[in-house]
Amino acid sequence: MQQGTGSENRLVAALGYPIWVVAVVVLLTDMKQNRFMRVHAIQALGYAVAWVVIYIGLAIITAVPFLGFGLFFLWPFLYIAWFIIALFYAYRAYQGQTFSIPVVSQFTARYIGSEG
Repeated sequence: MQQGTGSENRLVAALGYPIWVVAVVVLLTDMKQNRFMRVHAIQALGYAVAWVVIYIGLAIITAVPFLGFGLFFLWPFLYIAWFIIALFYAYRAYQGQTFSIPVVSQFTARYIGSEG
């Protein structure tokens, strides 16, 4: 466990994954001074943005006649998958771990910075 990862900090960092508004609050307040919380807030927002991009792409494909009809039935499974993955990342954050999310962490690394 890293320094500055008390149970309150770990809980707030974990809540940022399934409830992205918590991550926004962390970045807009003094909580961003804690590197652990800042890393998880930025990753949680990156995770949310990645899923929005996926949803928009699938919505466009679903709108195409015949091509997207089969994908229409996958939407409920995508929501479940998003939630399960968000809970997994929240669990890891609550354990005090700092980890990388494939693709997302590459884009968010420049916003995390090394100060803290």
